Amino acid sequence: MGNPGSGSGAWRSCIRLAAISAPGIHGAVSTQVRRQGGWRWLTALLISCLVLMVAGWRLATPTDRADEQLVGLADASAATPNVPTPSASRAAGATQSRAETTQPRAESEEPGQPKMLAIPRLDLKMPITAVTVDDKGAMAIPARPTEIGWYVHGPRPGSAGGSAVLGGHVDSREYGVGPLAGLQQLRRGDEIIIKTNTGTERYRVSTVRLISKQDLDPREVFKRDGEPLLRILTCGGTYRRSGGYQANVVVTARPA
Repeated sequence: MGNPGSGSGAWRSCIRLAAISAPGIHGAVSTQVRRQGGWRWLTALLISCLVLMVAGWRLATPTDRADEQLVGLADASAATPNVPTPSASRAAGATQSRAETTQPRAESEEPGQPKMLAIPRLDLKMPITAVTVDDKGAMAIPARPTEIGWYVHGPRPGSAGGSAVLGGHVDSREYGVGPLAGLQQLRRGDEIIIKTNTGTERYRVSTVRLISKQDLDPREVFKRDGEPLLRILTCGGTYRRSGGYQANVVVTARPA
């Protein structure tokens, strides 16, 4: 990117040249300064072009760190597995036909494990990976921004109560920009489809919010009771080299 000292010196010499380049009694000296200043102008121009090229390249490079935390869990108890073991009858239910899976599900019946996320408005389809927590106590998410994680210690999509949480990277320095970059384009009423190993769960977008990571309440996001909701999270807002993205995009959807 060049030496800042030599660059600023070149600009100072140009300023001095402008001040003394008018014809005077020291014509020979002025001519010599003009020639030296011309080379300095050319050097400064080349350095400026190089700086602009490097800056443009950095701006075009995805900046999300692969290990950046999406959201931390405020309470260690939230990371405690609480997923019932499927019974033999439920396992047998996985072989039901598509027509049978469209029938209303009893409250006591556990929904299938989520496998695929689809959002028609964004022409988005992403495989869903089961995740837990990382060594920093945050929700672990897939390294590739083309995949999205489902928090296994919370409700499944289609559960009778609580928030089913999906989360993924918006981009990655290694893999580039992912489909979740368009998440903020969603509008109230947009359809979200979750394909499971036993059927399909459908939701409608209720809210799309950009929330500072300092203001995001994990207990609210990862609720295990109350109204059945689907929450989809990714990083957003301002990016800082020292702390990554400063906010989360949070989409909340209700059963259709």
